Amino acid sequence: MLNAVLAYINSHLDENISLEELAQVTGYSPYHLHRKLKEELQEPIGSFILKQRMQTAAYLLCLTTLPIYEVGLLVGYENDSAFSRAFKSTMGTTPRTFRKQQDVHSKDLQQAQYVSLKCEVVHLPEQQAIVFPSIGNYFSKDIYKVWDKVNSFIQSEGLTPDDFTYVGVLHDCQNVNLESMCRYDAAIVCKKETKLNVNKHFITTLPGGKFAKYKFCCPVAEYASIGMLINSHLQHEAQLQHSYGISYFRFQALPTYNTADNLFIEWFIPIN
Repeated sequence: MLNAVLAYINSHLDENISLEELAQVTGYSPYHLHRKLKEELQEPIGSFILKQRMQTAAYLLCLTTLPIYEVGLLVGYENDSAFSRAFKSTMGTTPRTFRKQQDVHSKDLQQAQYVSLKCEVVHLPEQQAIVFPSIGNYFSKDIYKVWDKVNSFIQSEGLTPDDFTYVGVLHDCQNVNLESMCRYDAAIVCKKETKLNVNKHFITTLPGGKFAKYKFCCPVAEYASIGMLINSHLQHEAQLQHSYGISYFRFQALPTYNTADNLFIEWFIPIN
């Protein structure tokens, strides 16, 4: 029972978590669940949830470059001041100061993770992109070596990483065979009109359509388990049908082989 509650809490930190919702997860009445959780956790469930929110926020502050207000949103705070107060009361310092001290904290947070099972249905338009094709295992850090070529290309064009949006294009389903080599494209989309000295064969159209969007951040070694969790939620809780087609990892910043772990990712899964 406790494991089910903890799993639910940690995958819904960006939502309001009520005792009634937790009761539905376990089958207990809210009254009996409250008593049982307090007994097992040795603290009120509200205090425990607050700690989980702040520990996850610490992970995102240290190991990503997400703006502080976005980190607050990801752990359930729409108000910057409320997030800052809650973080300081739990961690002893403000989010901004904590991030400045990331060298002190990051080692202890390397194996943490963030996943949100708040599924959002979105419609993406077609987009023109420059692609760098590759083949590899989606669950291996080696898949990110292609992004080093992207980085070199951007430098050769005299541009900066801020000029582009970065998308990993997943053509196959790695879960079918964990050892298989799959088609993977590193795609970059210009944020503005930019003249590029690029061969036309590198330019393609990324298909649009209807997608389910999930968010996560974790080491690459955890991609397989996170993928299974999200796909299970898509089918059983969101009750959406995965359709044939490519899916996208949209990155918050330019990924590289050396920075592959703990990237913040928006995963767009094609649905009917």
